[in-house]
Amino acid sequence: MVSPRANVTDPEAKPGNMAVAVHPKDVASQEFMISRRGQKICDDFARGAFLANAGARLMSQGYFDSISKPKGIVDFGVSENKLMFDVFEKKLAEPKIQKLAPHMLFYDVMAGNMRFRGALAEFLTERLNAAKPLDPKNLRVCNGAGPMMELVATSIGDPGDCLMMPMPCYGGVFWDVGGRAEIEVVPVHLTSKMEEGDTRPFQLTAKKIEDTYNKATAEGKKIVGILLINPHNPLGDIYSAELIMDILNFCHKHSLHVIMDEIYMMSIFDTEAKFTSVLSLPNIPDPQRVHMVWGFAKDFCMSGMRCGVLYSVNEAVNKAVDALVYFNMIPGPIQHILTEIVLDKEWLDKVFIPTKYSRMREARSYMCDKLSALGIPVRKSPSGLYIWADFRKYIQPLTPENELVLFEKFMDAGVYLTPGIEAFNCGEPGYFRMVFTVYRDHLEVGMERIAAVLKDCAENGLTKPQGANAEAPASANVKEESLEDLLGLLQGRISSSGWLEETRTQNWATQNPEALEQFKQAMKSQEGSGDK
Repeated sequence: MVSPRANVTDPEAKPGNMAVAVHPKDVASQEFMISRRGQKICDDFARGAFLANAGARLMSQGYFDSISKPKGIVDFGVSENKLMFDVFEKKLAEPKIQKLAPHMLFYDVMAGNMRFRGALAEFLTERLNAAKPLDPKNLRVCNGAGPMMELVATSIGDPGDCLMMPMPCYGGVFWDVGGRAEIEVVPVHLTSKMEEGDTRPFQLTAKKIEDTYNKATAEGKKIVGILLINPHNPLGDIYSAELIMDILNFCHKHSLHVIMDEIYMMSIFDTEAKFTSVLSLPNIPDPQRVHMVWGFAKDFCMSGMRCGVLYSVNEAVNKAVDALVYFNMIPGPIQHILTEIVLDKEWLDKVFIPTKYSRMREARSYMCDKLSALGIPVRKSPSGLYIWADFRKYIQPLTPENELVLFEKFMDAGVYLTPGIEAFNCGEPGYFRMVFTVYRDHLEVGMERIAAVLKDCAENGLTKPQGANAEAPASANVKEESLEDLLGLLQGRISSSGWLEETRTQNWATQNPEALEQFKQAMKSQEGSGDK
């Protein structure tokens, strides 16, 4: 039940025994002195790296800060919970967490030391309402849930094999299982149009999975399993016990693995919502092919700590992960800190969890109210750090290209939210995911900027944003601009369509007195230093 490459006891599977032909035509990789494999990884990443590229743009332009960077970009795009730093600042200062023991500085069990794994098994047994106590021997940890996805995918599939996954979905999964593991993702497309039996848009059913499986296998694709995120990202849905069992039974019928990503299982802010972990089900039809993944990034608001968890009773998969995790070990001090956190039940139940959920509900309510005032429908969901928002009324004509036009307008206005097609492989344009678990001043400024963009769209239509120079306000930072900068700004304005006809010298001087004065001074300085 593992892929041939995951059989680490087979000498024929070792990379050193694989003959690789050299092709003289691989000029590109030779120019940069990397292998064909390295070049392919770079090319694959570049082709599907919308999120990474957006992140790079955020870094280059700078994040919003009300004091040091008021014109920076407000980040509603990255799924992180930033509401709990003050609580963690106090917790991480406790002496028992600050303690440093010698063993933390040396090599340990690569898949996690047994004290940490024992604490996690106890913690997850309770929080997942597991059908039976989890065995630490079946638990593995590595540096993030994404890397853990890669390890599991590598273990159960060979290059070119496929995993099904409902779409829209977290876009990073394509790289998690496709980058080095080379597993392809087959979308189970969900749409806003409800089919027979659906009770809401974008609803997952076992039938949709079965139809996708039948179509893919008829096309000659080898499906080895399905990857599910529960609670879902970006929809925020929670799968019912009945749906999970229907999917498990289908997968058992076709000998398919089920990777259940439950990384948002403690990010359910609706007190009336019921979460069903796959490990809470008493009669899993094929437990050897069920693998639960969780992590600290979302539920514990610490994506920088880098810890992903796998629970699987499949001994062969665990042995493969044990071999692969050599490259993904978590540092000893991090394991110690996280151990102490999950063992402190009183702090979790009386401080951390109630405070987190209260703050999440308040932030979500604020964002939803602002969106409602703008006429933006949002998906009613009980979980997640984000909102699935419907911007279709502002995207006319409604096309994938215009969805990106609106995205660029938001970015130019200084607010980052992720578009459905590019970031989540949504099958139709118009939807954006908006993360609400941000600092309050960021939330307020970001919603003001979104409102300004939508007001402009309503009054002037959805037009493609001009270049950076053309969009920059003429009076911005004029005291720091040289004559060359100012002339470049004017050139950008003049080159914009219709600007010269709409803007006269008198109007410009009236509207931009500071810029005019700077221009006069610069010209006087230029005359004084030139030939007479």
